[in-house]
Amino acid sequence: MRVKWWWTVVGLVACGGSTGAITGEPMVEVVRGVDPPVVAVTTTTEPRFVRTDDVVSAFDRLMTIRLECGRRPGTCPVDDLAVVGSSMHTELVDLMSVRAASGITASSRGSLRYRVDDARVDGDVATVTTCLTDDTVMVMDGAVFDDSILSATVQWSMSLTETGWKWSAWRFVSVTREGDLCAFTG
Repeated sequence: MRVKWWWTVVGLVACGGSTGAITGEPMVEVVRGVDPPVVAVTTTTEPRFVRTDDVVSAFDRLMTIRLECGRRPGTCPVDDLAVVGSSMHTELVDLMSVRAASGITASSRGSLRYRVDDARVDGDVATVTTCLTDDTVMVMDGAVFDDSILSATVQWSMSLTETGWKWSAWRFVSVTREGDLCAFTG
């Protein structure tokens, strides 16, 4: 069963480098089965159960927060997005610092469309695979800084923390600046 959600979200890969801000009103197409898998997460108190839908919802929440970071890099709550000490956290801190200092922000031109193709949970670690296409226009002092297009299959690692699921790493599975790997329509 396919469920289409229209949300404003943000990705970590974008115009202007390996990470960046995403704006617009992207199409989010989440592919879900009739009964999503449920896995046990062992904690120091008692086991609790995590559904892949919970991880996908957390991923979408992180993407929404990341959208605001692209628009306001100087106030980005990186600790809410990524596990402190992880490669993702370091990368986001560095990116937001450079963007804030340089005045680089995501404009309202362009958009990110992504689809969650797979979500797997193994205890307190999850892997989410997305296909995304991003043509967000990045600006610097009102002038176009980057208006390129990027399309990629991305694998995201997430960890369950005391405050919920957060990103810990990401990697390209495939990437192009020459077209739409995801075959989005419209």
